[in-house]
Amino acid sequence: MEADNISERSERERQAHNEGLQRTGYYSFFKHTRYHYIQRQKLLQKEFFQCANGKQVLELGTNSWSVLERNEIKPASLYGINISEKELELGIQIAETTFLSPRFLLMDANRLAFKDNTFDVVFGGGILHHLDCISALDEVCRVLKPGGKIFFVEPLAINPIAKLVRWLTPRVRTADEQPLRFRDLKAIKNRFHAQFYYEELLSVPFGVLSKLLFKDPANWLMSLVFTIDLALDRWIPPLRYMYRHVVITGSKK
Repeated sequence: MEADNISERSERERQAHNEGLQRTGYYSFFKHTRYHYIQRQKLLQKEFFQCANGKQVLELGTNSWSVLERNEIKPASLYGINISEKELELGIQIAETTFLSPRFLLMDANRLAFKDNTFDVVFGGGILHHLDCISALDEVCRVLKPGGKIFFVEPLAINPIAKLVRWLTPRVRTADEQPLRFRDLKAIKNRFHAQFYYEELLSVPFGVLSKLLFKDPANWLMSLVFTIDLALDRWIPPLRYMYRHVVITGSKK
């Protein structure tokens, strides 16, 4: 399927991902920062994706669907879309080794080529901030059935350290990507009965320190900082917008 009639921004994203982004060292740098949050994500995923068993499922992207296999979830149908031919081919190659049979399509997530009320679940990992977020959310709502569910993991725009890191690592990201802002979070709340799980505040600077002091990210320092991050999220709600990432779950209004 051809991804035709795409916007200039989508075409730039397509080219950037086809050329490849230099992310290996970047992910390694934040290994300690992310460790405990990855464990929490796995628990959230295990609970959430039970709703996808035997259902119609769409991933925006082609590299997060393995969460279904990991949790032994078998949808009635599973589609994965991507604007990048390179990313699409990678998804196809990985799928050859799994019990799932995703159908991968070359498609712009800003303009989904699916009928209204097609899917029970739409999800993605680090994808909304590569799109025109508002338009993409409208499309997600359109193709979701009434009460359909979402699961997204996205970066936030406000954390000053994250802003500095983004500025220092231009080859890790595309020119047009935009971490989620207040307006994007509000747009999600307007369209979905949503829950937000905020990730990484003090764990960002202490994760860098931990990497210098410890080989294993599962150490006492990062366990303590993770506990403090969770407490600050509960005790000082306005502070949560300073966190680095957010996990979003919800159902269509």
